[in-house]
Amino acid sequence: MIGQNVSIPAITALSRRHYVPVGAAVGLATLALSFLPIADSFLARTLLFYAATSLAYVLMPFARRGDVPLVSAWVVLFSELSPCITGELMSPTNVTADALGVLMAVGPIYIARFRQVQQGDTRPAGRRASER
Repeated sequence: MIGQNVSIPAITALSRRHYVPVGAAVGLATLALSFLPIADSFLARTLLFYAATSLAYVLMPFARRGDVPLVSAWVVLFSELSPCITGELMSPTNVTADALGVLMAVGPIYIARFRQVQQGDTRPAGRRASER
């Protein structure tokens, strides 16, 4: 076993064609939960967005590293703009809690990639072009 490459199958059985509906479902569920009274406190909102972003990474292991936080940012935006329809103002505290939750989930992934690059673990340019 030592020195041999070991193939570890992905935990999820989702294929890439299911990523859009799964991502939409996670985003809509997060958005719906953010309007409930249980998400009124700073800590609850932070944990909600942390859990949702982490869940998206777990369910979609082959999604690009930057796609999940991009979609999470859109969910944060919708979460804060939706109350404006009913005449309420955006809450800077809620925006901060939401963004902090996303950052808590995304931060370790980018730190790990930074460490890989510093260690020289880079792939040759144009590798995606050969995957077509």
